[in-house]
Amino acid sequence: MGSRAARWLERIAPLVPLAWLVTLFIAPLGFTVVYSVSHPTFGGVQLGFTLDNFRQALSGFYLTIFERTIEFAAFGTLLCLVVATPLAYTLARKSGKYKTTLLVLLLVPFWTSFLIRTLSWQILLAPGGHVQAILNGLHLHHGLLDILDTQTAVFIGIVYGYLPLSAIPLFVAFERIRPEVIEASKDLGGGRLRTFLHVTLPLARPGIATAVLLTFVPMTGEFVIPQILGGDKGVLMGGLISSQYLEAADYSLGSAMAVLVLIVLGLAVAVFARATRGFAEAPS
Repeated sequence: MGSRAARWLERIAPLVPLAWLVTLFIAPLGFTVVYSVSHPTFGGVQLGFTLDNFRQALSGFYLTIFERTIEFAAFGTLLCLVVATPLAYTLARKSGKYKTTLLVLLLVPFWTSFLIRTLSWQILLAPGGHVQAILNGLHLHHGLLDILDTQTAVFIGIVYGYLPLSAIPLFVAFERIRPEVIEASKDLGGGRLRTFLHVTLPLARPGIATAVLLTFVPMTGEFVIPQILGGDKGVLMGGLISSQYLEAADYSLGSAMAVLVLIVLGLAVAVFARATRGFAEAPS
C-alpha cells in the first residue's frame, strides 16, 4: 500500500506546479482577456466580441495616462539603478565585516507593510515635517516644504520602496566578481573609474538585467505610492484600472487597460531578453 501511494504521489507531483499556475495565473488572466473584448453592462459584462474597450482605453485621457505610466516606470527604474548601483557595490566590495549587518538593514524595511512605509513618507514630506526641518537646518531649503502631491514625492517613494529589488541582484553580481580581475585591470593602468565602467559593470550585466526587470515590471502597475504621495498628479494606469473595477464597475474597460499593460510588459521583457542574450555570468 505504501509503495503504491508513493508511486501515485510521484505521478501527480509534477502536476502540482502546473495546477498552481493555471489556478492563480492563467485562469484569472483568461477571464481578464475575455472581459476585455466583452460588452459592458451596468455592473457586469455581456459576453461577446468587441474592440471598443481597447479603442476607448487608447484615446483621450486614458491614452495620456497610459503614456505617462510607461515614462514613469522607465524613469523610476533608471532612478533605482542610479541609487542602487553605488550602494550595492559598496556593500559587496567595501563593507568588509559589516557586510551582513548592512545587508540586513537594507532588507529590514522590506519586512514591514508596504502601505505603512508609504504612509510614513507622507508624514515625513508634509509641510512642517522632519524632512523640512532637516533641510532647513542644513540651509538647503528655506520655508515650507511643498513637495507632497507632486511627481518628486512619487519618485522619492518609488526609489525607497523598490530599492531592495534593485540592490540585491546588483549586490550578488558585484560580489561574484573575483578580486583578481579588478586588480588585473588596475595593474594594466586602469584607474578606479575606468575599471568600474569597463570591467566591473560589464561583468555585472546579469545583475543589472535582473534589477531592471524586478523594478520596471511592477512599476507599470503601481498605484499605492502615486495615490498616496502624488495626489492628482500621481494618476497612473494602476489607479485607473483599480477605479474601473472598484468604483465605475466597468469591468470591460478595466480589463482592456490591464491587457494593454500586460502586452507592453510582454514586449518589454521580450526585447530586454533579446538584448541581454549572451550575457555571461561574472567569473567566480
